[in-house]
Amino acid sequence: MKIAVLADIHGNAAALRAALVEARKRGVEHLIVLGDLIGYYYAARDVLEQLREWPFVAIRGNHERMLAEALKNDGAMQTYRERYGSALDVAATTLEPQDIDWLIGLPDRASVDLGGMVLELCHGSPRDPDEYVYPDAKAATLEACRVAGADLVLMGHTHYPMLAAGERPLLLNPGSVGQARDRGGFACWCRIDTDTRVVVLERTPYDTRALIDEARRRDSHLPYLADVLERGNRTAARTS
Repeated sequence: MKIAVLADIHGNAAALRAALVEARKRGVEHLIVLGDLIGYYYAARDVLEQLREWPFVAIRGNHERMLAEALKNDGAMQTYRERYGSALDVAATTLEPQDIDWLIGLPDRASVDLGGMVLELCHGSPRDPDEYVYPDAKAATLEACRVAGADLVLMGHTHYPMLAAGERPLLLNPGSVGQARDRGGFACWCRIDTDTRVVVLERTPYDTRALIDEARRRDSHLPYLADVLERGNRTAARTS
């Protein structure tokens, strides 16, 4: 089986579309989504529609948990609006009630067996869904993330790709589809071939111009939301 691992889509439908087109070309049959389908950007509904064209399994991230809290507490919604932008407002008003229930009801962690490989799915780390495990993490931090019986521990949250090889299980972060933080203009994801057990980190280009304009219009108080999409790659926003 060929699997695509996606994390931190963050309502960026253009980035997701580019990644999924490439995944089709590569023969991917199944998706794994490591949380934060929503937040930061504005096309939550489009994101869900695209994902539902595939067989997939998903867990929730901190932005799904934020949505659950914000729907119960106007003060929390205001705090998140000021800190992260208006994406949760858009998700709350454009998603169907059953879609919201599905998102906030996703598990924080899961273990799946696909194609004979046991995969541990986490948003942050196996010990804490909010833990950031960066590529330069200390050896002790990496060791604490290894789960007995798993072939791969899959983690998101940092928006930086990572493959910690060596001891088993391998630790993998595909990076962020919707808001890559090392280089803008690319959707980061990865492919796993369960037959060969080869893991390939992918970086698929997409046109960021429309989303940059939308972020500047909707959330002018947070220039970061637009600027990060061009980080380290100013030409990316002008490619077609």
